[in-house]
Amino acid sequence: MRLNITVLSAASLFSFFGGPVLAADLGQAYPPEAPVYAPLEQASGWYLRGDVAYNFKSDVKAKVDFVGGSSPSDYEMKRGFSPFIGIGYQFNDYLRGDVTVGYSQRDTTYFETTADLWEAMANAYVDLGKYYGITPYVGGGVGFANVNYDFQGPVYPGLKSGDTNRFEWALMAGVAIDVTPRLKLDLGYRYANINGADLYKNGDVTVSDDGIKTHQIRAGVRFNTW
Repeated sequence: MRLNITVLSAASLFSFFGGPVLAADLGQAYPPEAPVYAPLEQASGWYLRGDVAYNFKSDVKAKVDFVGGSSPSDYEMKRGFSPFIGIGYQFNDYLRGDVTVGYSQRDTTYFETTADLWEAMANAYVDLGKYYGITPYVGGGVGFANVNYDFQGPVYPGLKSGDTNRFEWALMAGVAIDVTPRLKLDLGYRYANINGADLYKNGDVTVSDDGIKTHQIRAGVRFNTW
């Protein structure tokens, strides 16, 4: 009987003193701290850009209207390069826009004609996320093109070159590669469609085309000013 009382007394003392000591040895448990919320910093600010585009050849459908009918007069715009410059704004990590101006001079097979094209475009892009410093994107633009033909060879008697302002739209896709925190290399593709217009008139004779469609591979740089 005395042995049972001794065992119970020892168990009681261990429960009273040993529990806190064991808990102290194991370390006191605290509830986990709530994470501090930090909003993702979004890129924004102005940027400057410069590009050089390589134009693939373009087949242009044209026709000559005259009294009593019309006849096709299709021609080809030859390959060439076009410089572009622009200024833009990065609204956030995914959306940006810019305004660009470009120029190209394209030789054609239409009576040894040279075509001068000035383009002014407003463009919008969606950046599709950054992967190891590479950001793919898609975009589109609208604007105007000034198209002027300069004859270098014999043409219809009295036929004068036309200077036309036309609506233009474009679709783009490409990738931007981080070179430095502020400098990006931009590699892309652009399809542009310039509306058709009358090119020349001489009395009852009118020469017109149904539009100029261009395919370009572009390389350039973007410099972020923020």
